[in-house]
Amino acid sequence: MPIYGHEGHEGHEGHEGHEGHEGHEGHEGHEGHEGGGGSSALSSALGRARDGTVGYWDGLPSRESRVEGRSSWQAVRALDITPRRAVMDQAIQSLFAVEFQSSEYANDTGMVSFQNQPLVTLHRPGLELVKTTQLPHLRAAADLRFDRLTEIRVETSNIQSFFAGVSYMSSGATKWTMALLQAVFRLCTRVEMPVKLGFDLPRPMTLAYEVQPIIQTPGHGAWPSGHATESFAGATFLSRIFYDHAEGAAFDPGAALQQQNQLYRHAERIAINRTVAGVHYPTDSMAGAVLGVTMAEALVNLLDGKTETTARIYRGDLYDGDFNLSLLNAEIAAQDKITESTVQIDPSVVPRWLKDMWAEVQTEV
Repeated sequence: MPIYGHEGHEGHEGHEGHEGHEGHEGHEGHEGHEGGGGSSALSSALGRARDGTVGYWDGLPSRESRVEGRSSWQAVRALDITPRRAVMDQAIQSLFAVEFQSSEYANDTGMVSFQNQPLVTLHRPGLELVKTTQLPHLRAAADLRFDRLTEIRVETSNIQSFFAGVSYMSSGATKWTMALLQAVFRLCTRVEMPVKLGFDLPRPMTLAYEVQPIIQTPGHGAWPSGHATESFAGATFLSRIFYDHAEGAAFDPGAALQQQNQLYRHAERIAINRTVAGVHYPTDSMAGAVLGVTMAEALVNLLDGKTETTARIYRGDLYDGDFNLSLLNAEIAAQDKITESTVQIDPSVVPRWLKDMWAEVQTEV
């Protein structure tokens, strides 16, 4: 089966921006020259100042390097933002792959693998099922549009702030938590976009003139929802940090979903708001929730040094219901349209610096 690679982000379309977190990079944004903005005047001034202060230099070294012999974690800590993102993304994203039978037309089934093991298998809903069972849910959700409008607008470009309201997050105090969370969001984008392409399910507005979304419909397929994938992945990752922080504490996303902790409640609301807005069906959110939880759970288990994680199958071709946490939990409990199994993973592949970064996260507020 062909494996879809990651083409990179194609820029920002319309006012939608990135799939859920474009505008909220925190300390992860780009910084210019530490002493001020770069310019030809600055370069000229620095050159003249150097010439006026150094005097004669014979080209021999005048200091001992503090870089030679340092650990990989010390080297990563010293990286600038862009190269740090690059090494984090390579280490994390290379664990996952997207596989479809066909690259010519829309697929009925697709898989996301983790360390070459089947992790998430998705079965696409048929268009007739969407028309007859999903559009009515979208119509009912539209009654909430003006109650949810402010949230919907913010969530088009920022979902992180809703999680930051649950527990303390700061670019200074929780630097590595935020860096890894952003890496999880980027991972979701690199996986969900090829998955959306492979399934190519039409958006709601292509099925009814009356949908008329209150935000720009994104220029890619509907299934699964990117916002649901990212928000449930973020909630899963942060549940390990905020709720299961103590060393050796059990990490059980299934239990956290059943308890409906505050992170998952926000993820649920973010996902539902996409249906309220008129750009997603409930089944999109169900698929995204399964994908996001399972991917983040696998990553956290690997970082925790565990040797197994949960794999899930979602039969979107059989599901005709709405979406919320209670319905998600009911489907997991029934082991019918969402089924679970266990797959083996190998934590020995985690780079030493990433292990040290994960340990640093455990010490943050």
